[in-house]
Amino acid sequence: MEELGDYVKWKNLNYETRKKLFAYYETKYRGKYFEEESLLLEMNESLRSEIAVQNTRALIERVPFLRRNANDGRDEIFFGRLATVLKAQYYVKNDYVTKQGDYGFDMYFILSGMVNVFVNGRKVVSLYDKAYFGEVALIAKILRTATVQATTPSVLYRLTYTDFHSVLAEFDDMRLKIGMLAHEHEQRLKNADTTEEAVAKLRNKDQ
Repeated sequence: MEELGDYVKWKNLNYETRKKLFAYYETKYRGKYFEEESLLLEMNESLRSEIAVQNTRALIERVPFLRRNANDGRDEIFFGRLATVLKAQYYVKNDYVTKQGDYGFDMYFILSGMVNVFVNGRKVVSLYDKAYFGEVALIAKILRTATVQATTPSVLYRLTYTDFHSVLAEFDDMRLKIGMLAHEHEQRLKNADTTEEAVAKLRNKDQ
């Protein structure tokens, strides 16, 4: 923290930004004095995958289109591949995770904390531990239909479009499944009055 204090002084940051910066690192480290990412990189692939799955399996399984139950001996491999490409992200109160109108390329899983979801400036829902959002961004490259803002210190996992599709390249059945969902989304977009309506229909269909 002494190094962080020196950085804040050097940058001459205002009071609110300083508060957010210190809160960010408190959220990230939570009393631990090690870099998890560095430790994981030192491990072999098998151990890294095992730990990643234990940390994130319950989050991944909540998303219907991420479930794989082919019973061909590769279901656990698929979960492992997804788990190892998830990246932890840390947010403090009032940080924006996404903004309506931005292009979306990632989905998010809430490990801990709470976020509020706003559409056209109006709060529509609060999401808590184990919830997820932004999943349509993995299927189709579209504008964000909502703004998501952290209301407490929050730890999220991010799955990017690029990482997700690199995993799909190893699993033809899942690649075809996502391709069908993408096609259905395109059709709904053509027949819907708004992008929001098309996204809602796709999410409801996949429940």
